[in-house]
Amino acid sequence: MAEVIEEEKKEESVKKSSGVQERIGKLGDDVDDLAKRTGDEASKLAKSINGEIKSLTKDIKSIDVKDEVKGITGKVEKLADSTGDSAKKLASDIKGDIKSLRDKVRKKKEK
Repeated sequence: MAEVIEEEKKEESVKKSSGVQERIGKLGDDVDDLAKRTGDEASKLAKSINGEIKSLTKDIKSIDVKDEVKGITGKVEKLADSTGDSAKKLASDIKGDIKSLRDKVRKKKEK
């Protein structure tokens, strides 16, 4: 009986981790979209992205990602105010940070 419960917990953890990875992956698309937006649209999208990133920290309890999240959210806020080449570069940096966060979650899942 205990083995069945333990197996169910593992399966649930894998499903949750996979969902988190998908959400993190979608953030990359949102960041690309943000790089193309300006004004109020950019502000609203930046808030949405930052809200999603912060909600991920609640779902990723087994890994300390506070520093990563703080860095990403700060860059997203800057991206909302950026345009042109600087926006493209910043979006690329953010996507790299998001990929790093996704890899960290993936590695934890594999353990």
